[in-house]
Amino acid sequence: MKAQPIPRGVGTLIVYIGFGCRVLLAVVFFAAAVSKVRGRRDRTEFRASLAAFGVKARWRSAVAAAVITCELATAALLPADVTALAGLAAGAAMLIVFTMAIGSALRRGGSASCRCFGASAQPLSRRHLVRNAILLAITAVGVTGTLPIAASGGAGWDPAALTLSAFVAVVLAALVISYDDLVAVVLPH
Repeated sequence: MKAQPIPRGVGTLIVYIGFGCRVLLAVVFFAAAVSKVRGRRDRTEFRASLAAFGVKARWRSAVAAAVITCELATAALLPADVTALAGLAAGAAMLIVFTMAIGSALRRGGSASCRCFGASAQPLSRRHLVRNAILLAITAVGVTGTLPIAASGGAGWDPAALTLSAFVAVVLAALVISYDDLVAVVLPH
């Protein structure tokens, strides 16, 4: 059966926005993983930060490795049309787990700092729940934009539109990665 081209008009726009969402999420998950393994200190601090989420000392190394592996695998799955839906599902699952862990830590009243993108002096707060909700919404848009690709086999991509989508996504990903710093500037304590 011959692949059908991507529909034109609004359908085309959704496909390119969906692709941009996938690139944004791939950059965010990749940056999150890399920030945790840049050096020995980053790895040690990330493992230690898991205590605030109730992870027992004997499990911290395994949980840290699992988080980093899942972030890297998700980042790798997202860009390719054939694996994008799996990457979006993995990303959504991780964001839900992270959101639940943050919510639980906030209810316990701890003073954990966010190690999402490496070392941060910013303690966990509701803003991290908001960031994750935004990322979950971006994941949903990514799914919406990826479903037509799955049905069409990805035929009919416009390289210029892909480049523009990817560029905008990388800029927006940089804002997500800098979220703690941006919030601190806009809403000083």
